Amino acid sequence: MKIVTVNVPESYIDAINKLIGENGLYPSRSELIRCAVRDFLLKELKAANNIVNFNDSNIEDFDDEHFVRIPIEKLDENSEPVREFKTYKIVKRLEY
Repeated sequence: MKIVTVNVPESYIDAINKLIGENGLYPSRSELIRCAVRDFLLKELKAANNIVNFNDSNIEDFDDEHFVRIPIEKLDENSEPVREFKTYKIVKRLEY
């Protein structure tokens, strides 16, 4: 394993300390943070795999080099699933 140094607010450390130790859910800060990062990465990678390449003529200057459309699942007034999209500007493309 590699060592990574991260600066976090004191309130985060207080919350982490409540979850570790003999009566806690995790044996150490490191294990809690590893679990949190793993869950975050799984969620984000799953979302990245669901990205839909969207070509809509209603959006001016939209190109897949600078923008990405993310599908958002919502429920309508009849509790039926509806897919909408949010557009995000790509600041830096990640390499996997």
